[in-house]
Amino acid sequence: MKRHFLLLGLLACLLPGRALALPPHLTGIAPAVANPGTTVTVSGGPFEKGVRVLFGEQQLAPASVTNRQLTFVVPPLPEGDYLLLLQVGQETSERGLFFRIVLPPPEILALSPAQVAACAAGEQRQVEVQGRHLRPGVQLLVDGVALAARRSGDQLTFTVPDLAPGLHQIQLGLPDGRQSRPAALLIDSTPTIASVTQGEEYVNYYQLIISGQNFFYHSTLVVDGRPIPSSYPGTVQADNVTYVDCHTLLYQRYPYSKQPKTLSLQVIDRDGKESPVFSLTAP
Repeated sequence: MKRHFLLLGLLACLLPGRALALPPHLTGIAPAVANPGTTVTVSGGPFEKGVRVLFGEQQLAPASVTNRQLTFVVPPLPEGDYLLLLQVGQETSERGLFFRIVLPPPEILALSPAQVAACAAGEQRQVEVQGRHLRPGVQLLVDGVALAARRSGDQLTFTVPDLAPGLHQIQLGLPDGRQSRPAALLIDSTPTIASVTQGEEYVNYYQLIISGQNFFYHSTLVVDGRPIPSSYPGTVQADNVTYVDCHTLLYQRYPYSKQPKTLSLQVIDRDGKESPVFSLTAP
């Protein structure tokens, strides 16, 4: 081998102006498996400034070149194994290295909204999942269970099923088993009073219609710190509340005076979650 290089050097001296380009030698590549867009380092040498990377059927210009290392950026190609060679002029490295392109798993960038009221209905239960690296066959997973979703570009839209209050995992999965990192969706059961309006008025009592969200059959209405009992047959001359639906409570109030006063209302659910205090002026 030494004699071979000595002979080449001697010929280079005897033939001025016709320096012999030696084929570059490859010793390693890191990483050997990566996604498109990844910077890869090739070791070996000697590398000249005019060296080119032969990557499959593509010829790439290195991002940087030193005597013993060069770097290049993995081109956007399909998944698979590719033979990597180096070329200087007409000389190509005798030994090639194999490089494997793998496409990245899907990724969730954002949920909109990331919080849904427990008693939301219709369009209020629709969530948009903004993602990237979405390929054919991508599925939307809620707590590991596939759910029907409508796809538009890099966006998936789904309707939140009936889930227990709390945090739930949203993921994107591919047919090959790869999944995105989970994103958190909160099913919020905290009650909220949005408005209170006066309803029917009778001889010795009147109705207050309490509107909001996350009212449940077991929720408690508290007025000025006093829990109001639920209505029941035979209720006489006593404040009581009737659960209408998730958005409405009907408060029958028996005032001791017709003079208006400031009332403080709160709704508290069975788990202790409390609505913000709602104040109004009424008899």
